[in-house]
Amino acid sequence: MNNWREQIKNSIITIEDLCQYITLSEAEQIALKNKKFRITPYMMKLITEYDSNNVLRKQFIPLGDTTSFNYRADYLDELKFQPIPNLIHKYKNRVIITPTNKCACYCQFCTRQRLTYCDSKLHFDKQKILNYIQENPTINDVLITGGDPLMMETNELITLIDSIECIANVKIIRIGTRIPITLPMRIDNELVHSLQKYNNLYINIHVNHPLELTPESKKAILALANAGIPLGSQSVLLKGINDDFSTLKKLFEDLICIKVKPYYLYQCDKVKGCENYITSPQ
Repeated sequence: MNNWREQIKNSIITIEDLCQYITLSEAEQIALKNKKFRITPYMMKLITEYDSNNVLRKQFIPLGDTTSFNYRADYLDELKFQPIPNLIHKYKNRVIITPTNKCACYCQFCTRQRLTYCDSKLHFDKQKILNYIQENPTINDVLITGGDPLMMETNELITLIDSIECIANVKIIRIGTRIPITLPMRIDNELVHSLQKYNNLYINIHVNHPLELTPESKKAILALANAGIPLGSQSVLLKGINDDFSTLKKLFEDLICIKVKPYYLYQCDKVKGCENYITSPQ
């Protein structure tokens, strides 16, 4: 199934669907009563055929009950720094835009579960956000994230980037995405050709484990890199998944081999629903 839209259409989103592929543990069954999940057929195949240590399974299927914890949904207080819905202005020279709450797969440790797990369509007032950026000349760095912006239709995404690029004070535009890992067939020729025209665009790819770098994902990543788009990686330190030196060393070396500069590794945020993934960085 190489069509990305068909992948989304056939995503595994119910427990009944999930049980056709794997046998759920008791802890997973309990957790699934309280958490949403979405897994593309592509990622499900990796989980069932290659994931012997469950490093992928743990990321997309909740590990266990977290109701005894008292973490907040907005641990980073992003709503406090949201002058306009779906625009976060926490630091003087940069803003975050969240034009969509859709993702190809739901990471169970997502910082913005309050957004990505919401069933209703995001109300995104693009013009109001553009006006805000233009009226605040200290803003020179715009991060487009979500959700995952590469879930948007190509023409819709390019229209947004074009509008941002036209603002004189904006010098850097960044996209944060997990799509090359969870839905690599989305990185098609139309998208790559559309993105390569920008001189100030950077893409950071969310990748946590070497097993995620399959032939398909490497092909997608190299398509972007070979089009001249600067690529970095962002990884979350996850308990029992990548919290050891050898795994991270291999991950970063593998990324360098496909023209991705390891950008940052960050500790899992103490967000409601992420409790079972948090580990000490020491």
